[in-house]
Amino acid sequence: MSRSYYDIVVVGGGVAGGEAAIRLSRRNLKTLLISKDPVVYSRMTLSYALIRDVKDIKEYTIYTENDLRREGVEFINDEVVYVDKDRRVIETKKGLKIEYDKTVIATGSSPRKLNVEGADLKNIFSFTSFEDVININNVLPKVSKALVVGAGMIGLLAAGALSSRGVKVVLIDILDRPGMTVFERPLADLMLKRLEMHGIRFVGGTSVEKILGKERVEKVVLENGETIETDIIIFAIGVSPNIPKGLEKLANGPGGSILTDDKFRTSDENIYAIGDCASTIDYITKKYVYRPLGILASYSAKMLSEAIFENKRYEGFLVYQVEETLKTIFIRLGINSFEARGLGLSLGRAKIIMKAPGAGKIENIILYEKDSGRIVGWQSMGLYLASYKSKIFEDLIREKKTIYDLEKRFRGIEYIN
Repeated sequence: MSRSYYDIVVVGGGVAGGEAAIRLSRRNLKTLLISKDPVVYSRMTLSYALIRDVKDIKEYTIYTENDLRREGVEFINDEVVYVDKDRRVIETKKGLKIEYDKTVIATGSSPRKLNVEGADLKNIFSFTSFEDVININNVLPKVSKALVVGAGMIGLLAAGALSSRGVKVVLIDILDRPGMTVFERPLADLMLKRLEMHGIRFVGGTSVEKILGKERVEKVVLENGETIETDIIIFAIGVSPNIPKGLEKLANGPGGSILTDDKFRTSDENIYAIGDCASTIDYITKKYVYRPLGILASYSAKMLSEAIFENKRYEGFLVYQVEETLKTIFIRLGINSFEARGLGLSLGRAKIIMKAPGAGKIENIILYEKDSGRIVGWQSMGLYLASYKSKIFEDLIREKKTIYDLEKRFRGIEYIN
């Protein structure tokens, strides 16, 4: 086995890993990035790659191996099979043994799957990697009907992309409205209307009981007894953190993630973790959370170098999520009702209708703590400039303003259940 030493070894070549490796290398440290993927690309662009029938990852590449080397980062296209944290040695699938002073774990997440009859049939996909997109695009010319399981943000993006390609889509979810893990019910109701406008059928309050077919999927039987004919299935029911072998004891964070502090450190002082494999701290409650969002992975990578070498601590992340599908912009800032339950918060909700130049009326949902009135979240949805007022609400949250302060600033606030 070949053996080498690096000051910093970054494991995982997604946006978090690639960006972190470059920033750490600029500190004049001998830095290595190990990745299963041959290039660094953004998973936040997958829906666009599906819409455009892209079959070459080059179009969505952020950093190639040459780009990384120009930044002083050595790159190995390989898979880590074991991390010996006591000896500070990383072992790879190709037989390499790499010693490190410090390592950054950025191994991302893997899609969850349903353990049901027929789950091993052909034409069943996830939607979390470029490989998934290529596999879907390869079969799509022969597809007229698709079933998307899970109506969170990934499921909505997948459904919208398939619909734009002329596929008849059925979207199902265990909850009774689409997007309820992200948005409040008033916006979920608007989302339902958008789906219907684009010919996408939504079936709520049920899941998959079994999948039928000979070699490839042909039908799906739902728990509500309905049978749906389909040519492909896309599962979008969430993700689980990827934990390298040898680091299982570090995975004691929410959702099985690697628990990290306000400097991205794990319980091992020589190991850091960022991205979808790691926990983060919520800005509002200061509690540990698991939020596998691309934007948070990118922020973490940018802040990691300062945390390690300038002793800077971060005060938690305020979620700022913007997505686009079905010619609609969705934006979420801060905490939502779905998350609030796990954080021990009791939230109230209010609605404001605002006008934006060129976009008409935009519905805004404000979330606040019932006890204190403090504003903790804002959501909006619109055809174009849904994010038009985002800076206003971000400032209100960071300044710890209350819903009562908002009443003095805006007319027409409507309190909703």
